[in-house]
Amino acid sequence: MGWPYQFVDLDEAEKHARRLSLDRYANYAQLSALLPIAVVLLYRLGSWLAKRVSSQSERGVYEAVPNSPALKHRRQSVSGPWLGRARSVAWSLGDDVMFLGINWGRRGQLVVGVAWTLWLVFLCVVGTGNDYLHLTKRFGIVGLSQLPLQYLLALKNINPIAFAFGSSYEQVNRWHQTLGWIVYFLLLTHACLYLNFYVQQSILAERLTHLVPLLGLASIIGLSFMSITVLKIIRRYSYRVFFITHVMVALLLPPAIFFHSHHSGRPYVVVALGVFLLDLIKRNFDTFTAPATLELIPGTSLIKIAASIPPNKLSRFRKYPGMHVYLTIPAAARRVSNMAPMAFLLLEFAFNPFTIASVNEESGDLTLVARKQKGPMTRALARFADNELTATKLPLNIEGPYGCATQFPNLAGPAFDRILLVAGGVGATFILPLYRPVARVQMVWAVRGPGDATWPVSGTAGSILDDENIHLFLTGDVFADTDEAASPSDEDEGIELNDNVQANLEHTRKRPDLQRIVDDLFRHGVEDRVAVLVCGPEEMARELRAAVGVWVKKGRNVWWHNETFAW
Repeated sequence: MGWPYQFVDLDEAEKHARRLSLDRYANYAQLSALLPIAVVLLYRLGSWLAKRVSSQSERGVYEAVPNSPALKHRRQSVSGPWLGRARSVAWSLGDDVMFLGINWGRRGQLVVGVAWTLWLVFLCVVGTGNDYLHLTKRFGIVGLSQLPLQYLLALKNINPIAFAFGSSYEQVNRWHQTLGWIVYFLLLTHACLYLNFYVQQSILAERLTHLVPLLGLASIIGLSFMSITVLKIIRRYSYRVFFITHVMVALLLPPAIFFHSHHSGRPYVVVALGVFLLDLIKRNFDTFTAPATLELIPGTSLIKIAASIPPNKLSRFRKYPGMHVYLTIPAAARRVSNMAPMAFLLLEFAFNPFTIASVNEESGDLTLVARKQKGPMTRALARFADNELTATKLPLNIEGPYGCATQFPNLAGPAFDRILLVAGGVGATFILPLYRPVARVQMVWAVRGPGDATWPVSGTAGSILDDENIHLFLTGDVFADTDEAASPSDEDEGIELNDNVQANLEHTRKRPDLQRIVDDLFRHGVEDRVAVLVCGPEEMARELRAAVGVWVKKGRNVWWHNETFAW
């Protein structure tokens, strides 16, 4: 079978019918994405109302305790094995797909991404007949129909999709990535088909002298640059290149497409740009400048930041442990250090997330702990902490808090029988605020050097290091990523540790055996409901998930969370 599409001449009536068809299938594509979200939102609203109505009648109803007859009966019932299989399938969809040493994303993302791509391609092809230009335009308009959803998924502050699914920006952001590749594929196909048409008609040079085709070509080039900088190898080399390209293309793409597209495509880009700007305005309104003191933790590459939070904002930061903020260095702080012009300019685009290590309710101080890396932000923070202005409070812009913790189940309540918290290095800034010193909670903390475990101690005699449920491991750089190499070992010689810290670490100079730790946890009780949370290097999280997955496939009930900053 040959290529069915041809360059056909249409009269005005046929062109009008083609335009109606383009609009119709673009609406199908957009509604097929937004309607399920609306249904989920209505379902959540109905569930909330039902809980409010039934809350009075459920008073006095107790949760089933571990190894109780109620849980055993539930497991051995007809639905028990099916629930176990469903949990196993759901877990499998959350696994990363590794191929040729590259992480291609979660299996669920790939499955949904491929299915959604096939659906949109079907909408691009169906009803086009043999009209080549109809097919070409259909790919363009269907791709544009996904832009509002694409921009909605990227919003940090006012994300209705995160609200609808009881999720957070960090969790829906992976779907922003997936849809981004799909939109790029559709619009790239649209551009390639049009360029082929121009070449076949020998009008390429002539068409590229007109504004509309030039805007289309510029848009696809911008999207291509954005797609290249999204690649992990580019982001690791320079996150700033990715960030600046992403923001500039996101701002310039809608106006370019507005003047490139015909009237039916313009509402999509207007909505996309509108929600993006609205989110930026809301985020700017929520950002505040706080005076902060910075200090280097001796013998490590860690920087401790203590910022004074306004009293009217303090409740937002202490309500949920495990949240994070975005930090920027304002121009006033940059001028104090007399930094080079290029470094000064780079910090204009430095916008880094840092987990809230603690909130002091008495002093109103917010504590952050960061590791000095190669990027401009942490290098500048280290410079501020190391110079003669250490005792001077410097202004820092703080935006937040953000994070998945607002959607966490109550870890302190009866929902879980056992909880395992695993931290790698400064990942403890997320894990430690969640820790509770009770028997059912176990924490594993792997650090590179002894000094990395001193920042929560603050020189006090009684500390987390005395807690028998917290297990510290001195790993060196076993779990370190290539861009986070451990500090020189001779730095450790300058650390003044108290006897408790040194003694605690002496017998754990090894990497944690995560498989053994997980196996011991799950052997306590068949009916135990288990929560596992991890924040650390990718290798550690991947190893831990593999160990937990063995038990999930046996039907165990596990709630899992891996705290990462993928973008």
